[in-house]
Amino acid sequence: MRNKIAVIVAILATFLSGCHLIAAPSTPTVSQVSTSSPTQTIRSTRTSPPPTLTPSPSPTESPPQFKVILHPDGGVYVGDLVSFEIIPLEEINLDQSTLSVSVEGQNIDLDDLGNFGHYGIAGRYQATLPWVWDTRTTQAGEVPLTFNINPEGIAWEETVTLLPASEVSPPQPKARWAHEESDCCLFYTITDTASERDIESITQIVDLQAMSVTSQMNTQFSKPVVINLIPRTLGHGGFASDEIFVSYSDRNYAGQNLSTVVHHEMVHILDAQIGGDLRPTIFVEGLAVYLTGGHFKSEPLIPRAAALLDPSEQENGLGWYLPLIPLADDFYNSQHEIGYLEAGSIVEYMVETWGWEAFSAFYRDIHPDESGKQSAAIDKALQIHFGITFQQLEKDFITKLLAEDVDPKNTDDLQLSVAFYKTVRRYEQALDPSAYFLTAWLPDVKQMRERGIIADFLRHPSTAENIALETLLVSADTSLKSGDYTKAKRAIDAVGAVLNSMDEKLSTPFLVNSLANAHYQITQILLKEGYIAQTIEVEGMKATAHATTGWADLTEFSFAKQNGVWQGISH
Repeated sequence: MRNKIAVIVAILATFLSGCHLIAAPSTPTVSQVSTSSPTQTIRSTRTSPPPTLTPSPSPTESPPQFKVILHPDGGVYVGDLVSFEIIPLEEINLDQSTLSVSVEGQNIDLDDLGNFGHYGIAGRYQATLPWVWDTRTTQAGEVPLTFNINPEGIAWEETVTLLPASEVSPPQPKARWAHEESDCCLFYTITDTASERDIESITQIVDLQAMSVTSQMNTQFSKPVVINLIPRTLGHGGFASDEIFVSYSDRNYAGQNLSTVVHHEMVHILDAQIGGDLRPTIFVEGLAVYLTGGHFKSEPLIPRAAALLDPSEQENGLGWYLPLIPLADDFYNSQHEIGYLEAGSIVEYMVETWGWEAFSAFYRDIHPDESGKQSAAIDKALQIHFGITFQQLEKDFITKLLAEDVDPKNTDDLQLSVAFYKTVRRYEQALDPSAYFLTAWLPDVKQMRERGIIADFLRHPSTAENIALETLLVSADTSLKSGDYTKAKRAIDAVGAVLNSMDEKLSTPFLVNSLANAHYQITQILLKEGYIAQTIEVEGMKATAHATTGWADLTEFSFAKQNGVWQGISH
């Protein structure tokens, strides 16, 4: 019998990742393309007619609607192991119901997976069916799927376009899991991807971070740290369970700082290893941010948090401060960047005030409160260890922030950082939903390695629209990190303008913004020549791009805009 497959439903941390490395250029030819309306290329289509009810048991008169998401992303091909997420679009209790799925009239063996429950950080209510449809014996073409939910008698059909195996893009046909060992860690990569290309430098960077983290926490890892290097963006680029996951690609649109994400996630691993009865989320994440010296990058935590205060209290303040008690009780649903910054800052403040040993003793001695609220548990531990309430701690913390001189550059950087990651998440929800951190598709990686499954991590939406917007986000992140705030804002605004146009269902969404249209035109030129853009940087009437043919080797291209049209001029 098929092994039961567990899906990861809790993430200790979502974070930034990716280290952008450029290989030596090769020699392609590039042709010209004129401005045209973007046409979305759909590799997998599903039609969702009104549910057709089964004759027995008695059907409901107005059956609820469901959204069906297929994995892997980016098209379904003969040979894939296909997964399903079935999501009710209206409130309904299906806790005692059973889902069945049939392909061309033949039932799929779901074992005990055909049940509804809550998935991901957001706890989205759905049925999650990992790798249940083996397409190796199914012919390419339009394939009818039938879904039944009993005893409610709900049924409906959808059609999937199953593409020929011969059309799978490289490197997937020959790609496989590979591993590498270093002093601290065991790395899993997928062959012919950026992480395998850069594995030597990656291991050196990670070993240095492991030495730093173990020194900071005065604890050694109990076993080698397992690090999965994923060739697609998921969430904010990194997370940890009993293993670490890092998004690592040349077009990692959620940011590119391998050292930061690895350090952050290694803190989570050692923190969990040391343990505690209740480790409140605000301190779990705050500790990782504090010991890493920043959230998405190195940053002065307390001076930066001071910029969150209201401008009536703090010159150059933004008025974005989140009160700590509600933040502690609903951390992951709070504004992401602000919550992490405040969490890291409060840990830094406590360590500066009472010392590391006293903070650690407090943190490891927090116990669940009967109310179920983490803030109440924190309050009790604060009274025991420091003789103050949570409210008094926050009052003293704000006094510290008010004493800071806020550098206007900190305010500008913070504003743009929040805008950037809000735009990243908006893009994910619109065009790469499996990457959105609250509901990211995170199948059991151990099962994936054992069964040789790579498509769930290797494949992702890659239309011209996806590529153009992702290269804009990469450009924004690069500019933000270098302090070029004007250029960063221009790229962020460009993505926002296109997404607004898509929301308005405009037929030519990229034409609303000249920078976005430049990225889109250049993306189209490269696709026509068989290349996939990984980075695009536009400077006036000139642009530079780095692209691949599906493999990890990068090729550099130069472009110029002549008579309103972008064209290749050198390589």
